[in-house]
Amino acid sequence: MSGELERSLSFAGCVGVIVGMVIGASIFVIIPTLAGMTGPSLYLAYVISAVPAIFTALYLMQLAGALPVTGSNYVAVTRWISPMAGFTISIAAVVAMISTNCIVAWGIAEYIASYFPNVSKIGIAISVVLAFGIINYLGVKIFEWVQILMVALLILAMLIFGIAGLFHINPAYNAPLFPKGLGSFFMVVAVATFSWAGFIAITEVAGEVKDPKRNIPLSIIFSLLIIMVIYVLQTYVFTGTLLWSKSAKIGPTAVLVAARNFLPRWAVSYIAIAAILAMATTINAIVLMGAREMLAWSRDQVIPASLNRTHKRFKTPYLTVGLITILSICGVIFAASLEKYALMVIFALMVIQGLGSTAVWLMPKRAPEIYSKALFRFSTFWSWFTWLGCVVTFSLIFLFGMLADLKTGIIFLFIMLGGVIYWYLRKSYLYKQGFSIEDRMKEFTDATLGELGL
Repeated sequence: MSGELERSLSFAGCVGVIVGMVIGASIFVIIPTLAGMTGPSLYLAYVISAVPAIFTALYLMQLAGALPVTGSNYVAVTRWISPMAGFTISIAAVVAMISTNCIVAWGIAEYIASYFPNVSKIGIAISVVLAFGIINYLGVKIFEWVQILMVALLILAMLIFGIAGLFHINPAYNAPLFPKGLGSFFMVVAVATFSWAGFIAITEVAGEVKDPKRNIPLSIIFSLLIIMVIYVLQTYVFTGTLLWSKSAKIGPTAVLVAARNFLPRWAVSYIAIAAILAMATTINAIVLMGAREMLAWSRDQVIPASLNRTHKRFKTPYLTVGLITILSICGVIFAASLEKYALMVIFALMVIQGLGSTAVWLMPKRAPEIYSKALFRFSTFWSWFTWLGCVVTFSLIFLFGMLADLKTGIIFLFIMLGGVIYWYLRKSYLYKQGFSIEDRMKEFTDATLGELGL
């Protein structure tokens, strides 16, 4: 039961991972709050928030075209920047994954409770996380079919809401465009970047993708176009059919209230089911991604190497699947507000993607043999353009997030500090055992070399 994985995730499965991970809870749970912060300009905020996603897509296409392995962001940063930088994104990844699962699990609980008010919300939230932990335990093939089905139903529901809603827009709801001012608008732009968070997921499971150098970049492009259309359509119709100030007071289920203004009851019920499925696709993808990320850590002994095991029958890293499931359940139990969790995800992603894009920028010099075999080899101009675009946009978003909620930002920094302390303790412990974790993290493991075909 070694750490060997099976390449069984198809192009459609890749699109399912990205679309399911990206759309998820954000377009249903978060947009009522964001509408209350910026008003009818919400759809413009989503358009602008796509800019960082475009830069992210550019660097991930380069990364996946060169290093299609499990935990590729982590592997690239540890090998091409430094082991300490790699461990930093590891801590940030844990924060992002657990925070997102908390948002989504509680979002599902809110939707179900709107129909069955007597049920236990925390019980639903925990059960949902546990269910998708089991699905991921059963293998990538089961995951893929479940994910594709849920994403297809989700897209259909969002198109029903968006297209039908275009014929019921109330012009009075669209003015003034910036009722809370430009300052609040740009704060919403920063928070809305959470809604694009899932692109990184596909590179973390690259070790299980068929023909990854082709399928991952193509799935990123295809998914980006799908998500952009859906986001702009959904947010424009939402603020055009339900007054923005009212939606903020209603909370996570405001999309259903808007849908009741112009859709028959059966369609509203279907959208409610699709909203739950949308959130479920995110949890499903995060358990998949988180388990593979932790598998990469165990290969380097950042966490105990005993976790580097796959199930003999299902070919899944069952121990790390169990670990990310347990951590997510703990996060659900100690839940904070959805907005604070969203900011935690943003802070974490800006750290991960900032260092990840830097590693890709350094790849031609630090790993020329790997770069020479990459599917995408950007010119000097495009390489600099992508890196500078990532660094500038990610830094600005991090700053806006700190301005939006300094307390949450400080908590995030303390978590990162705790991770640094763990790093030095782990490093010291392994050194006493005669093992240098830094030397290990500078070289590719046998499992990673196997996924590269070397």
